[in-house]
Parts: sequence; C-alpha cells; structure tokens
Amino acid sequence: MKAKGVVKGKSIVFQDIPSSEIMREGEEVEVIILPLKKTPHHFATFKLGVKKEFLERERIYGED
Repeated sequence: MKAKGVVKGKSIVFQDIPSSEIMREGEEVEVIILPLKKTPHHFATFKLGVKKEFLERERIYGED
C-alpha cells in the first residue's frame, strides 16, 4: 500500500489512502518517510508579503 500525507508537528496526517486498503484504529503499521523533492534554488528566496490594500488601483495611481 502507498499512501500520501503531511507532517504536522509530531504527527503524520494521511491525505490519500487507497480505498482498497482497510486500516482500523490501533493497528500496527510500518511507515517509511520519503520527503518529496522540491526544485532547489541556488539563491535565497522569500515571500513578498504584499498587502491587498496596496494592490488597489486607486492606491497606486491616486484617486481622480
């Protein structure tokens, strides 16, 4: 069985489990963690964090 999930804190939350597999609470399972590869940047990146109010046309060009 192959399932996909996301790490949240110290837990793994499963997002996609094949419907053919039935898992019951309390069952013992083996988990192999393989991080999904992202494209590496060879330079520092950051989020711009532009506020929505600064994207308004009136704020940029002034009011008529």
